Amino acid sequence: MPSDETKDLVAIEKGLKEDLSKNYTLGKSSIEELAFGIKVLKLIVIMGDEGGLVDSVEQRIRSFQDVGEVEVEEVSLIS
Repeated sequence: MPSDETKDLVAIEKGLKEDLSKNYTLGKSSIEELAFGIKVLKLIVIMGDEGGLVDSVEQRIRSFQDVGEVEVEEVSLIS
């Protein structure tokens, strides 16, 4: 979620994709309405299954300018 509703999610998405693609494989991303006009950015990040990587990516996204809240919705293995 952005730090507030006035932040440009398209710009946040572009910046995060540029940053994260240096170390991770990115899947689909989308901007979706959550409720009451609040929009969120959803990213699929594909990474190895080493311990702590999910927390590392979450911290990296959280530290990005204009990002207010980060939530991991799903973790699964690719076979």
